[in-house]
Amino acid sequence: MRDLTPQDKSRYLADFSMLVVTAVWGFSFTVLKSVLGQNVSILFFVFARFFVASLFLSPFCIKGFKTLDRGGYIGGISVGILIFLGFSLQSFGIEHTTASKAAFITGLASIFVPIYLLLHKRRFPSVINGIAILAAMFGMYLLTGPAGGGFSWGDFLVLLCALGFGAQIYVLGIITRGRNPLPLTFLQLATTMILAGVLLPFEAFQFEFSLRSVGAILFLGILGTAGALLTQTWAQKKTSPVKIGLILTAEPLFAYLFASALLGDYFNPVQKIGGAIIIAAVLTAEILPLLLKTNNK
Repeated sequence: MRDLTPQDKSRYLADFSMLVVTAVWGFSFTVLKSVLGQNVSILFFVFARFFVASLFLSPFCIKGFKTLDRGGYIGGISVGILIFLGFSLQSFGIEHTTASKAAFITGLASIFVPIYLLLHKRRFPSVINGIAILAAMFGMYLLTGPAGGGFSWGDFLVLLCALGFGAQIYVLGIITRGRNPLPLTFLQLATTMILAGVLLPFEAFQFEFSLRSVGAILFLGILGTAGALLTQTWAQKKTSPVKIGLILTAEPLFAYLFASALLGDYFNPVQKIGGAIIIAAVLTAEILPLLLKTNNK
């Protein structure tokens, strides 16, 4: 067996780091479900989470602001608005649904990207993406339909969150070309924080100063947001997009494992089939086109 080269070690470290990030993101649904509406009001939680994330990320981004043009600033703020909508809708929605269902519905975000391509460029989805979209919708029906307890108000809000995150993915793919991703990321986080802060007076404030609530804010602010984004930015330079896409599809699986173990949040057999179909659809939409592109080179 040959010795690992430094490039091999770096690539494996990047893959493992992304697996850790995916597990953290999966665990975040359990964290949100356990504190929102009980220990911390929703908009304050969004504000505090992104304040911590912005503060943590700022030292890595200060120099990069000099490289951003006007389009970069406008794009970063625009994506920040979409992130605010996505996280706010997800947070409000998770109060009225289970952590596991919220994770699988949020995972549909990448499925919606071809829809924005159609709206923006009048370019119809490929056959692969079309099949993936239809399969994902069927999977969501099994997950949230009559056999899954019905499509709740919380499920609807999380579905809107997935649409918002899909738009964020699409716009981000446009504005990051040729631009430093770190200052763009900071702009997105700071915009989300500011929007949540502006709307705080319209919310019934609630904050229970406890290890659970403070720990949730620090965990999601540092590890689940700033640290995760820094790790992803680094890992994308060390490993392939196919591997990162494969690893990220495990997020709802991690979410289900944590939610079932810690919250007693279990799927029935029909819901499990629906969840499996959603993951298969996401894999088809994200990974298969990349594999075909690689094989055709």
